Amino acid sequence: MRKFEHRSFVVGLGFVAGFIDVFGFTRLHGLLPAHVTGTLIFLAISLSHGHYDVFLKIAALPIFCCAVAGSAWFIGMIAERGRDPFLPALALQAGLLLGGMLGAVLLPTHGEPDELAAFVVGTACLAAMGLQNTIMRLILNNLPPTTVMTGNITQVLSDIVAYSCHFPSIRRTTDEKVILERQAQRMLITVLSFLAGAVVAAFVCTPLGGLSLGVPILTILCLIPFGHKTLRAPGVQAA
Repeated sequence: MRKFEHRSFVVGLGFVAGFIDVFGFTRLHGLLPAHVTGTLIFLAISLSHGHYDVFLKIAALPIFCCAVAGSAWFIGMIAERGRDPFLPALALQAGLLLGGMLGAVLLPTHGEPDELAAFVVGTACLAAMGLQNTIMRLILNNLPPTTVMTGNITQVLSDIVAYSCHFPSIRRTTDEKVILERQAQRMLITVLSFLAGAVVAAFVCTPLGGLSLGVPILTILCLIPFGHKTLRAPGVQAA
């Protein structure tokens, strides 16, 4: 598979992850589709307060796991046929979010955590984030993760401290230092993009409701031309 180096991919997908997390938190009663394990915290709090309408929170991790497994199969199947899976994976992610948006708009809702509309929309968001995590792991693995922000921040800060203190046990060539600086810049851009997506979602999710999912859908679609450009350009294929 080709290496996708353009920073638009971490900007766009980081924005999408931040947006979907805030959408899930505000519209789906504390669901965090991008940081799905965080949903377990809200599950524990709900149970401790005697709230037992937590089916979606309980199902979140299994749904996410199934989405990752299905995404890995989808990506692998396309690669085995000699095609690059990046653009089909982006199209599938946009399609999943579109399904979630249609579910939010068309299905009746009463604001209950475990109603059908919440389950359909939540499943679509979890599946989309499972796919995005798999894209980062199998296709964009030379770029920083776009959902695990704590890992990015830890990596950036630990590298900065290690190399600014000139520890004798850590010696790097000039080329390695350039690569690390580039990685740190990408990670910082990813974190800021995630934050931007979260801020935008905080402003638009309440007034627009389910229609606000159109924002991450359009963001993903905007990445397709950059993917086409990368695939058409001559370059070294990733191992």
